[in-house]
Amino acid sequence: MREPRSLLDVAPVMPVISVRNAADAVPAARAIAQAGLSLVQVALDGPGSFEAIERIAAEAPKIVVGAGALTDVTQPALARAAGAEFLVANTASAALREAMRATELPHLPGAASAVEAIDLLEDGYTDLVLFPAAAAGGLRHLKALAAFVPGARFCAVGGIGPVDLTGYLAAPNVRCVSADWLTPADAVRRRDWDRIRRLADVAVKLSRPTVTAVRAL
Repeated sequence: MREPRSLLDVAPVMPVISVRNAADAVPAARAIAQAGLSLVQVALDGPGSFEAIERIAAEAPKIVVGAGALTDVTQPALARAAGAEFLVANTASAALREAMRATELPHLPGAASAVEAIDLLEDGYTDLVLFPAAAAGGLRHLKALAAFVPGARFCAVGGIGPVDLTGYLAAPNVRCVSADWLTPADAVRRRDWDRIRRLADVAVKLSRPTVTAVRAL
């Protein structure tokens, strides 16, 4: 296994797919990839999430698929078994960190406060998830985190829409933003993959000038 790149350095926008029907995951992921974002995470927010990961890994192997919104210690191993190539957690209990490390996959633990971020840095992490970014204080909170934990870099997650993207990416301690608005429920229900592609294309245009989405492993 080659040494993985940091997940925060792959692309400034990290798409999140949330689907009720696992069969919709592949066309949604392909639509996002057409806009130039070939790394996607499937939110573990429903019974079909692991099957969605399996389908993307098997049917769209050029897309780097990961599992997102991890909260439970059983999820990392299940995600890896399904074909996930990286993990993104909203929390960072010691048990969840150990479970993610055990998979040997690139992963990001979550923090909401400076105290939590300091604890993660002391445990060897420098790349973290800030969740919930907007509810925690948004850009003002990120400025405070830059003062208290200057060695931390964040993927901002939660409550961020397209209008907020440029502002978050301008923060010096933010390397990427998790985009959970690319697969609206009505677009997925109507199988409007072109709309999803257009939303991903807008996200790319609003992000940093160069998006280099390459395989993380």
